[in-house]
Amino acid sequence: MNTVTSAATPGPPRPATPPLATVLKALTLLDSLADATEPVRVSSLARAMGTSRAETHRQLVTLEAAGWMEQLPDGSYRLTLRPAHLGHAALRQAGIGERTAPLLERAARQAGEVVSIAVLDTDTARVVQRADPGRSLHATLLLGDRLSLTSSASGRLLAALCAQDITEPLRDRGVALPDADELGLINGTRWATSTDDDQDGIAALAVPLCRPGNQVVAALSVHGPRERITTADALAVLRPTAHEIEQLLRLDTSGALGLRG
Repeated sequence: MNTVTSAATPGPPRPATPPLATVLKALTLLDSLADATEPVRVSSLARAMGTSRAETHRQLVTLEAAGWMEQLPDGSYRLTLRPAHLGHAALRQAGIGERTAPLLERAARQAGEVVSIAVLDTDTARVVQRADPGRSLHATLLLGDRLSLTSSASGRLLAALCAQDITEPLRDRGVALPDADELGLINGTRWATSTDDDQDGIAALAVPLCRPGNQVVAALSVHGPRERITTADALAVLRPTAHEIEQLLRLDTSGALGLRG
C-alpha cells in the first residue's frame, strides 16, 4: 500500500549527514546475495537490483577485493565466510554472553566440567563463551581458543550440521572436514564427540544450538577428562541447556542477539 504525506504533515527528520549512496547499494547487494540459495551471476543480480550490469559488476569487484565474496570459475559470485565472522562479532557485542552466562554456569556445575559455546570462524570453531564448575580442573579450554573441524567435538558438529552454503566454500578451499561417514553419523544423532582423546586424555561432547527454522548457529559442549565424560551424562546436561538457550534466541524478535532469521 502506498502512503502519501500531505504538505501539512512533516516527514521524518533528515540526518545531518546523508548516507553514502554507493555504500547503501553495496550493502543491498550483500543482502541480495545472502538471500540467494546458490551462486549468482552478474546479470541476474543486476536485474534483481534494478541497476546496470556494469554498475553491479563494479560493486561485486569491490566486495571481492574486500574479501566479502568470491568469483567462481563459471563467472558467478557467492559470499565468503567473512559475513559470518561479522555476525559472530555482533553476537559478542550484543550481549549474548550476559543472557546465556547463568545457563552455562548452571550446566557447568551440573556436569562438574567446563561447558562452552563455539561458532564456526573461517576454517575452525572458535570458543566465544565458557563456564567452569568453580573447582580446580585438569582440562583447559580458554575463551577465543580455536578448535579443529576434524577432531574437536564442536568443530565436527558444526562441520556436519551447518548449512551447506557455509561449509561448501570450506571444502572448495581444501579445508579438512570429517569424512562422509562421520558427517552422516553426526547428522543422524545430532551430537558429536572429540576424536583426539588419546593425545591428552581430554574428551568433549557437543550438541547444536539452533535458531528458528532449525538452522545451526553454534555448538554447546562439555569438556573434561575422558574418564569423567560419558555420553548419557553429557547429553542429560547439554540438551536441556541448549533448549533453554534456543528459547532465548526465539524470544529475541528484535534481532538484538544477531541471530534474526
